[in-house]
Amino acid sequence: MKIALLGATGRTGRELLNLLLAGGHHVTALVRTGGSLPANARLEEVVGDATDPSSIERTTEGADAVMSALGTDQQDVLTKATPLLIDAAKRYGIRRIITIGTAGILDSSTEPGRYRFESSESKRRSTTAAEDHLRAYLLLSSSGLDWTVICPTGLNEEEPIDDPLIEIDRFTRETNSIPRANVARLSYQALHENAYLGQRVAIASYR
Repeated sequence: MKIALLGATGRTGRELLNLLLAGGHHVTALVRTGGSLPANARLEEVVGDATDPSSIERTTEGADAVMSALGTDQQDVLTKATPLLIDAAKRYGIRRIITIGTAGILDSSTEPGRYRFESSESKRRSTTAAEDHLRAYLLLSSSGLDWTVICPTGLNEEEPIDDPLIEIDRFTRETNSIPRANVARLSYQALHENAYLGQRVAIASYR
């Protein structure tokens, strides 16, 4: 498949890019600076910005699926980029969108009707990033596309674990941070198996 990838230069995005290339996929990656990714015959860089419509169009044209490991930047980058991704996907007939979000946008398991970042389950002081992720999720959920949002807890740089906790929409037990490699693996699995359609997928390690 040909995959349009955002956030490939980030720590989780690089893990995902490596999996895609190792799996034989062709990847078009949107980057701010050319030459920022390793050379590969199946990798094409598009230099641009995720909030620029033409950059999104050049990245997604001809793709079979869109994947995003784009993080927040305190300037609502996800809120701005997600509508562009949705519009481009519809224009080019792309059904599948997989993004990496945050556990903060899962449903609270202790306070019904609230998101995790709004509840006592969250220890974060600022909700700016979670609110950006939430707006992106809400846009995807109303898009009519085959979307999946992978929602990790805190991320760490450790080696991947063999038995991550994976749940749908909420966590039902206490959790710890998860290696970035596990998040990339779950994102790749969702693509490869066409799994978790229309779902927020919670991933963490067991406490």
